Amino acid sequence: MKNRMGFILNRKIAFVLCALLPMFAAAATLPDAPHVVVSAAGEVDALPDIARLQLQISETRDTAVEAKKLVDERTARVLTAVREQGIPDTDIRASQIRIYPDYEWEDGKRLLRGQRVERSIDLTLNDLSRYGAVLDGLVQAGITELGNVSFDLSNRDALMAQAVQAAMADANAKAATLAAGFGRRVAGVYHIDEGTDGPIRQERMVMMDAKMGAAPMLLGKETVSANLNVVFLLK
Repeated sequence: MKNRMGFILNRKIAFVLCALLPMFAAAATLPDAPHVVVSAAGEVDALPDIARLQLQISETRDTAVEAKKLVDERTARVLTAVREQGIPDTDIRASQIRIYPDYEWEDGKRLLRGQRVERSIDLTLNDLSRYGAVLDGLVQAGITELGNVSFDLSNRDALMAQAVQAAMADANAKAATLAAGFGRRVAGVYHIDEGTDGPIRQERMVMMDAKMGAAPMLLGKETVSANLNVVFLLK
């Protein structure tokens, strides 16, 4: 009984210590001298200038050889279409091919439809002014459905640096205001924790019909943000 009580007590002590670990970690970054801790944020908005398109070409036939032949023909038409729109081979990836049996259920039975071949094509479009023309070319090449389209920023690093600068200015202003409110001044920085967020990427599913032109593209601004937790020394 005594051993059991000792085991339970030790578990309770271990639980309390684990709960206090975050507090100990935070205290390790705080000085003994007078100080103030501020949280600051900076944001920069920008319009995306890169689009990444994901295509998939698939066929199901009696044999994998026949299905692959049709997929290869459609892939060749797609690659020709995108190259005609000025997309270089370095921005085209068409290497992944999947081959597997294609089944369907009928009256509770699983029936083999044939062999299915799928090929993925990933495109990077660095000139969004060509977006509509690229979609038109894909429609004419036989693509009737476009998968995910993600938009990104080519100058992400520069925008992130601007966001960090804005967060630093916010931290300095908050620290100066707090210090003045207590009759003190900021003496310097003791510790900085940095957390940054990349651009918020917008995912869109675009459906295309061969009877209509490319859908209009409406893009909102993307936000790049930086967050700082700063410990300032006071004097």
